[in-house]
Amino acid sequence: MTLSADPSKDRAGQIEEAGVEFIPEEARDSSPLNVFAVFLGANLSWTVAIYGWIAVGLGLDFWPAVLSSTVGTLIGALFIMPVTLMGPRTGTNMTVSSGAHFGIRGRIVGSGLALVFALMFAALTVWTSGDAIVAASHRLFGTPEGNGALAVSYAIVTILMITAALYGHATIVAMQKFCIPIALVIIIAGFFVYKGTFQFHQPHDDGFEYALGSFWKTCILSVVISIAGPISYAPAVGDYTRRLSRRYSDGAVSGSVGLGLFVGIVLPVTFGCFTAMAFTNPTNSFLGDLVMEAPGWYVLPILVLAVLGGFGQGVLCIYSSGLDLESFFPRLRRLHTTAIAAASAVVLLYLGVFVVDAVQSITDATVILNAVATPWVAVLVIGVLRRRRHLHSYDANDLQAFAQGRRGGRYWFVGGWNIPAVVAWCVGSVFGVLSVHTSTFQGPLSHLANGVDLSVVGSGAIAAALYLGALAIWPKSVETPELAHTGPSDAGLCPAAHMSTSAE
Repeated sequence: MTLSADPSKDRAGQIEEAGVEFIPEEARDSSPLNVFAVFLGANLSWTVAIYGWIAVGLGLDFWPAVLSSTVGTLIGALFIMPVTLMGPRTGTNMTVSSGAHFGIRGRIVGSGLALVFALMFAALTVWTSGDAIVAASHRLFGTPEGNGALAVSYAIVTILMITAALYGHATIVAMQKFCIPIALVIIIAGFFVYKGTFQFHQPHDDGFEYALGSFWKTCILSVVISIAGPISYAPAVGDYTRRLSRRYSDGAVSGSVGLGLFVGIVLPVTFGCFTAMAFTNPTNSFLGDLVMEAPGWYVLPILVLAVLGGFGQGVLCIYSSGLDLESFFPRLRRLHTTAIAAASAVVLLYLGVFVVDAVQSITDATVILNAVATPWVAVLVIGVLRRRRHLHSYDANDLQAFAQGRRGGRYWFVGGWNIPAVVAWCVGSVFGVLSVHTSTFQGPLSHLANGVDLSVVGSGAIAAALYLGALAIWPKSVETPELAHTGPSDAGLCPAAHMSTSAE
């Protein structure tokens, strides 16, 4: 297996050759502006706007819904910004890079999380885009609205997503740059479209109640849900930052991701809150209400953003899941694993829509995934911050040991697993899941703080405390000695002949 990629293959309109192998410095022709565009464009969709609609559906008025969503998004964006630096320093995607901290085999934890996140959000994107297409087409052209129409619509969106994802990185970047101005105009125009019926406050009548019984508990739940937005991208940020030259500063790299995520999420979420407070006859369908209460001229823009939004976020998810599957099955190429991932997302989508009530599960699934992903990110953040002054602190060749079928190397730890890191993740995740508190799911530890959801803060804090404790007690067995190492692979050459087999 070659550890280099042909830079000429990463061109818009050409199928990307590179998978999860090392990207050498001379092949990294992307920029922080490209990365900003990817994560901004990926979120300018009706899929993200639904989370603002959900915040209002919890019983919050407009400003509490917007502020809690903004705070959660900011926390999540700041939390993952340090891990964005792993891409330029390792030259590979985030889950392969995580082997430096979880072990060559322990990186499977990250790959599993990445697949679940990518498949869930890909399915959610197809669902929302497909629903919008059916609703808009029915109003414009009188087409059917039943399950048959939905199935066809989902298939169309999925085919478009898969096609773009198969082409790869450069095509995705170009597509996002094309879609962003159109999506921004449609969303901003929407504020003016629905302002006539907008109101700041919920009708607090006799039947009104907050989702968790009180204002502050419900606000905190909204914050927790919003944190999921940026964190859900943690396993995917390396797919794009790995193509940034190491000449870019840490601030430029992490800032491009953080700002792109923050602006990209807050704008559509605020729109979702706004429209939820403007619907005169709200139902259980955000997209249905959006179409039915729009003036005729705005229905076509809704349809356009449904398609563009499906491209923006769905393609990102499918591309990421294809890379992560390749890291599981190194004998397969990215094209093959991307197709497999797409098929899995389609199955998940059809099960979610036609077999179970997917709408009711969005909040629970988001919070539970948050609780499992946050401890993983916490361990990576600690690892990255310990290396923040060491530009060449990762051995790119040894990170590829799993794909090459090799044993040993500086990230072998104990049988390929960094036990303290994995234990910290496991304990944090268990606490997080057991302490989840939503309107339909309450874990046995959910009442530790009188009903306030501790799943995110608690899971991350516990994982961080355990891992920092292990670093203090067993520093040599927990962290590898590469901080003091400077070799050819650290210089970005990653020679295939460098085959370390000694366990550390």
